[in-house]
Amino acid sequence: RNTGRVCDDPIADRMLQRIAADENLHMIFYRTLCGAGLDLVPDQAIDAITRVLTGFVMPGSGMPNFRRNGALMAKHGIYDLRQHLDEVVAPVLKNWNVFERNDFGPAGEQAREKLAEYMEKLGKDVVKFEEQRDRLLAREAARGELQTA
Repeated sequence: RNTGRVCDDPIADRMLQRIAADENLHMIFYRTLCGAGLDLVPDQAIDAITRVLTGFVMPGSGMPNFRRNGALMAKHGIYDLRQHLDEVVAPVLKNWNVFERNDFGPAGEQAREKLAEYMEKLGKDVVKFEEQRDRLLAREAARGELQTA
């Protein structure tokens, strides 16, 4: 959806708005399915969730120029690590009450602890990323001011 807002093309914006709506329906389906899994087999479900989240890589990560394009998306607010944490990962974990549940056995508790460690690291990575991005944007702004002076 953010790409549609930034692209400055009303047709592309409407198309991407529709795609985003479809993606949201997919998210709701999988969130509901995973939530049911947590209720039925909590230890197995939390282990799977932890493995998926800790092993996640962005789709397309093997494509040519992926890192460069990913940096451009982050720089322009289309998608970045903060959005990944705050708009994708944290809301589903909250929806599932992952850190409030009391129905995990020893294996589930171990997986949840690993997930908690991952979330703490992800939070630190977000701050580090934002600091780096802010420094880059400040340097670019300073260069722009020097060029116009």
